[in-house]
Amino acid sequence: MHSIGLEDENTPLSASSPIATPLGNHLDRYHPLVHPPGQPDQFELDVRVPKQAMVANLRKHLNRPAPQQHDEDEDFVYKKPEDNDFLPPLDGKDQAEKYISYIPHSGFHNQRIALVNALLLAAQLNRTLLMPPVVFGDPIHWRKYDSLESFHRRMTKADKSRCRQYLPRRDVQVSPMDNGEEGEDAEPAIPADCQASFRYTSLRWDRLFNMTQIKQRVRVRYRDDYGRTYLQRTYALQPEDTYRIKDDLLYDYRVSDRSGEPLDKYQRELFLWDLRRQPERLLSFGSMFGSGRVMSSTAESEELRAFLNDQFVFDRGALPELFSEVDAILAKLGGARTYVAIHARVGDSLFERFSSQIMDHLWSKLQRYTGLVSPPASSDTLDQASCFAPPARQRAINWKKKEVIPGRPLVLFMATDATDPRHHPLFERIYTTFPCVITLADVYDHAQSSLANLTNPADGVPYGNYLIPFLDGLIASRAQEFTGSMWSTFSYYIRFLHRKALATN
Repeated sequence: MHSIGLEDENTPLSASSPIATPLGNHLDRYHPLVHPPGQPDQFELDVRVPKQAMVANLRKHLNRPAPQQHDEDEDFVYKKPEDNDFLPPLDGKDQAEKYISYIPHSGFHNQRIALVNALLLAAQLNRTLLMPPVVFGDPIHWRKYDSLESFHRRMTKADKSRCRQYLPRRDVQVSPMDNGEEGEDAEPAIPADCQASFRYTSLRWDRLFNMTQIKQRVRVRYRDDYGRTYLQRTYALQPEDTYRIKDDLLYDYRVSDRSGEPLDKYQRELFLWDLRRQPERLLSFGSMFGSGRVMSSTAESEELRAFLNDQFVFDRGALPELFSEVDAILAKLGGARTYVAIHARVGDSLFERFSSQIMDHLWSKLQRYTGLVSPPASSDTLDQASCFAPPARQRAINWKKKEVIPGRPLVLFMATDATDPRHHPLFERIYTTFPCVITLADVYDHAQSSLANLTNPADGVPYGNYLIPFLDGLIASRAQEFTGSMWSTFSYYIRFLHRKALATN
């Protein structure tokens, strides 16, 4: 499952662009009272519900025993003692230490974009960032400040330690009527809140990236829990110590370091000099996602942003299991740069809705290769003998001679979230034109991989499956050339990794 991306930071949508026209009103999807079909906001009142039904539901919840959660309980976040290396001195309760925080949402890549913005803002304000964990699982859709904070609070697993006993059966369909009364071998049903908790897991960012250099330039502490008393217990932050900057729309506020700049997609701006004058110990923001959310018009801030982006490259030391799979797949393909790659994002949300336009755009980009290939004898199967033949050189295409590697066809690696791309109608022309279209399914078996063994020790939930899109993207980033899907932050990130890989080698 690829995480949801709503904008490509390299090519922002323009209402005047013909290809962007269908998305002219895409922000309505994020208005708290206008939800897309099948994605209702759990915590907004649906006025269509009859009053008597709401009253009955309220009575049912009032009669339910309250969860046993103690003040000292914390959410189950994957953390290690060495995470505390390079944190600011003392325990964070000094009244002189000032903070900023924000509330994450959406999929992984949008969470990463928000974190970079928050780190930049923390440095500009000379405050410590309370860094939330990264959340893998069902994407957290944007909500207004209070609703999003409430959502995270309700997501906590601090009161769900009992759920761990059900983890071995998490993938087994259990009848809600199976309560053990039908015989000695009957097992109790998995409680609904436990089933829901198995669909997501939280890790500190250190589990994915080397955060050492960041911590030495920007002051960071961790916010592992959204419980009402967590900040008070952990950092001595009282309610009156907090100044809240609330958002009513996804692109509500922008933080600016100079006046007179067009707001673009944002509704209002907050100025750095005003925020610096706020006396409260904590400035609590809502969303930090979005290109241009935090302006960086000075040379110093531009350098810091570039530095921060460079740190968010997957780290072999943090993710050895991921890179062992990368190495194995690259060996099958013949090595880095012996193929070209695309990212076809068509499987969910906005991208499924506009998949035809996305694939038309990708197809137009692939035309530069059509003169280098001959159609395959069959588009239903992969000719492994020719497509995996050892390459005679380490570059897929010699553009001066307009030729591919002698002895094997041009290999096109396609990173995609489509479940069965070889038989997907949107990919038919690609498979009938290119003789060696290879996807992750052709070279990777998750059940037999080291990723299948990765588990969050805090909650017991496996998270290796959430790294599969990263594996897909890393393989695509090692190609000689890469082409991404429009509007996708994941494509933008692969392109970033591709540039880094080319510069390194």
